[in-house]
Amino acid sequence: MKKVLLSVMLMLPLFVAAQEVKKHPQPVPTKDVNILDVTSNKTTAVVYETPKELQARIQKDARTKKWNEAVKKEELAKVPVGGFLQVDISRYTPASVDPKLFTILVLDAAGKEKMRTKIDGVVSPTIVAGVSGYKTSGKLVLEQPLKTGDFVCVLDEKENKRYEFLVKND
Repeated sequence: MKKVLLSVMLMLPLFVAAQEVKKHPQPVPTKDVNILDVTSNKTTAVVYETPKELQARIQKDARTKKWNEAVKKEELAKVPVGGFLQVDISRYTPASVDPKLFTILVLDAAGKEKMRTKIDGVVSPTIVAGVSGYKTSGKLVLEQPLKTGDFVCVLDEKENKRYEFLVKND
Protein backbone atom coordinates (compact mmCIF):
# COMPACT_ATOMS: atom_id res chain seq x y z
CA MET A 1 0.00 0.00 0.00
CA LYS A 2 2.86 2.36 0.84
CA LYS A 3 4.48 1.70 -2.51
CA VAL A 4 1.27 2.56 -4.34
CA LEU A 5 0.83 5.81 -2.41
CA LEU A 6 4.47 6.73 -2.93
CA SER A 7 4.17 6.03 -6.66
CA VAL A 8 1.03 8.16 -6.90
CA MET A 9 2.72 11.02 -5.05
CA LEU A 10 5.76 10.89 -7.34
CA MET A 11 3.67 10.72 -10.51
CA LEU A 12 1.24 13.51 -9.57
CA PRO A 13 3.46 16.37 -10.84
CA LEU A 14 3.84 14.52 -14.15
CA PHE A 15 0.09 14.26 -14.59
CA VAL A 16 -0.39 17.92 -13.72
CA ALA A 17 2.22 18.99 -16.28
CA ALA A 18 0.69 16.76 -18.96
CA GLN A 19 -2.61 18.65 -18.92
CA GLU A 20 -3.62 20.56 -22.04
CA VAL A 21 -2.32 24.09 -22.35
CA LYS A 22 -5.07 26.40 -21.15
CA LYS A 23 -5.24 30.09 -21.92
CA HIS A 24 -5.62 32.72 -19.24
CA PRO A 25 -8.72 34.91 -19.62
CA GLN A 26 -6.30 37.85 -19.44
CA PRO A 27 -2.50 37.59 -19.94
CA VAL A 28 -0.56 37.13 -16.71
CA PRO A 29 2.72 38.95 -15.93
CA THR A 30 5.90 36.88 -15.93
CA LYS A 31 9.27 37.57 -14.30
CA ASP A 32 10.06 39.83 -17.28
CA VAL A 33 8.19 43.15 -17.39
CA ASN A 34 8.17 43.04 -21.21
CA ILE A 35 6.45 39.63 -21.52
CA LEU A 36 2.96 38.49 -20.50
CA ASP A 37 2.02 34.78 -20.35
CA VAL A 38 -1.06 34.02 -22.45
CA THR A 39 -1.06 30.24 -21.86
CA SER A 40 -1.04 28.91 -18.36
CA ASN A 41 2.25 27.05 -18.02
CA LYS A 42 5.03 26.78 -15.49
CA THR A 43 7.60 24.94 -17.58
CA THR A 44 8.30 27.41 -20.40
CA ALA A 45 9.69 30.92 -19.86
CA VAL A 46 10.57 33.73 -22.27
CA VAL A 47 12.57 36.84 -21.37
CA TYR A 48 13.01 39.77 -23.78
CA GLU A 49 15.96 42.09 -23.28
CA THR A 50 15.33 45.28 -25.24
CA PRO A 51 18.18 47.23 -26.83
CA LYS A 52 17.55 50.06 -24.31
CA GLU A 53 17.93 47.63 -21.38
CA LEU A 54 21.13 46.22 -22.86
CA GLN A 55 22.56 49.72 -23.42
CA ALA A 56 21.64 50.75 -19.86
CA ARG A 57 23.40 47.65 -18.49
CA ILE A 58 26.53 48.48 -20.50
CA GLN A 59 26.43 52.09 -19.25
CA LYS A 60 26.19 50.80 -15.67
CA ASP A 61 29.05 48.35 -16.22
CA ALA A 62 31.13 51.15 -17.75
CA ARG A 63 30.67 53.26 -14.61
CA THR A 64 31.30 50.45 -12.11
CA LYS A 65 34.27 48.93 -13.99
CA LYS A 66 35.63 52.37 -14.96
CA TRP A 67 35.89 51.66 -18.67
CA ASN A 68 37.42 54.28 -20.95
CA GLU A 69 35.33 55.73 -23.81
CA ALA A 70 36.84 53.40 -26.44
CA VAL A 71 35.86 50.24 -24.56
CA LYS A 72 32.42 51.66 -23.79
CA LYS A 73 31.78 52.50 -27.48
CA GLU A 74 33.02 49.06 -28.52
CA GLU A 75 30.63 47.32 -26.13
CA LEU A 76 27.70 49.55 -27.15
CA ALA A 77 28.37 48.68 -30.80
CA LYS A 78 27.87 44.97 -29.96
CA VAL A 79 24.24 45.54 -28.84
CA PRO A 80 21.91 43.95 -31.41
CA VAL A 81 19.31 46.21 -33.03
CA GLY A 82 16.41 44.01 -31.89
CA GLY A 83 17.77 42.87 -28.53
CA PHE A 84 17.87 39.32 -27.16
CA LEU A 85 15.15 36.74 -26.59
CA GLN A 86 16.00 34.20 -23.86
CA VAL A 87 13.96 30.96 -23.90
CA ASP A 88 14.03 28.47 -20.98
CA ILE A 89 12.15 25.18 -21.33
CA SER A 90 11.90 22.67 -18.46
CA ARG A 91 10.63 19.10 -18.73
CA TYR A 92 10.96 15.80 -16.85
CA THR A 93 13.05 13.75 -19.30
CA PRO A 94 16.18 14.64 -21.28
CA ALA A 95 14.49 13.54 -24.53
CA SER A 96 11.70 16.07 -23.90
CA VAL A 97 14.09 19.05 -23.81
CA ASP A 98 15.97 18.27 -27.01
CA PRO A 99 16.43 21.72 -28.64
CA LYS A 100 15.52 20.27 -32.05
CA LEU A 101 11.96 19.74 -30.79
CA PHE A 102 11.24 23.44 -30.19
CA THR A 103 10.50 26.15 -32.73
CA ILE A 104 10.37 29.81 -31.73
CA LEU A 105 7.81 31.79 -33.70
CA VAL A 106 7.42 35.57 -33.53
CA LEU A 107 4.15 37.03 -34.82
CA ASP A 108 3.16 40.67 -35.18
CA ALA A 109 -0.11 42.04 -33.73
CA ALA A 110 -1.98 41.12 -36.95
CA GLY A 111 -0.77 37.51 -36.77
CA LYS A 112 1.79 37.70 -39.59
CA GLU A 113 4.98 35.73 -39.08
CA LYS A 114 8.03 37.92 -38.40
CA MET A 115 10.50 35.18 -37.51
CA ARG A 116 10.65 31.39 -37.20
CA THR A 117 13.73 29.63 -35.87
CA LYS A 118 14.99 26.72 -33.81
CA ILE A 119 16.92 27.34 -30.62
CA ASP A 120 20.50 26.27 -30.09
CA GLY A 121 19.93 25.20 -26.52
CA VAL A 122 22.06 23.64 -23.83
CA VAL A 123 20.45 20.85 -21.80
CA SER A 124 21.13 20.86 -18.06
CA PRO A 125 19.58 19.28 -14.95
CA THR A 126 17.06 21.35 -12.97
CA ILE A 127 14.05 21.04 -10.63
CA VAL A 128 10.61 21.05 -12.30
CA ALA A 129 7.58 21.37 -9.98
CA GLY A 130 9.59 19.93 -7.09
CA VAL A 131 10.86 16.93 -9.09
CA SER A 132 14.23 16.41 -10.78
CA GLY A 133 14.05 17.30 -14.44
CA TYR A 134 15.93 18.88 -17.31
CA LYS A 135 16.07 22.32 -18.84
CA THR A 136 17.17 23.66 -22.20
CA SER A 137 18.04 27.32 -22.58
CA GLY A 138 18.69 29.31 -25.70
CA LYS A 139 19.33 32.93 -26.56
CA LEU A 140 18.19 34.41 -29.87
CA VAL A 141 19.53 37.61 -31.39
CA LEU A 142 16.69 39.63 -32.89
CA GLU A 143 17.12 41.63 -36.09
CA GLN A 144 14.32 44.04 -35.21
CA PRO A 145 12.85 45.05 -31.84
CA LEU A 146 9.63 43.48 -30.62
CA LYS A 147 6.70 45.86 -30.29
CA THR A 148 3.70 45.89 -27.99
CA GLY A 149 1.14 43.43 -29.33
CA ASP A 150 3.67 41.03 -30.86
CA PHE A 151 3.48 37.38 -29.84
CA VAL A 152 6.32 35.00 -29.08
CA CYS A 153 5.23 31.38 -29.48
CA VAL A 154 7.16 28.30 -28.39
CA LEU A 155 6.07 25.30 -30.45
CA ASP A 156 6.71 21.97 -28.73
CA GLU A 157 6.78 19.27 -31.41
CA LYS A 158 7.01 16.35 -28.96
CA GLU A 159 3.95 17.31 -26.91
CA ASN A 160 2.28 19.04 -29.88
CA LYS A 161 1.60 22.18 -27.82
CA ARG A 162 1.92 25.90 -28.45
CA TYR A 163 2.91 28.26 -25.62
CA GLU A 164 2.15 31.93 -26.28
CA PHE A 165 3.65 35.05 -24.75
CA LEU A 166 2.44 38.61 -25.43
CA VAL A 167 5.00 41.42 -25.72
CA LYS A 168 4.22 44.54 -23.68
CA ASN A 169 7.14 46.77 -24.55
CA ASP A 170 6.23 50.16 -23.08
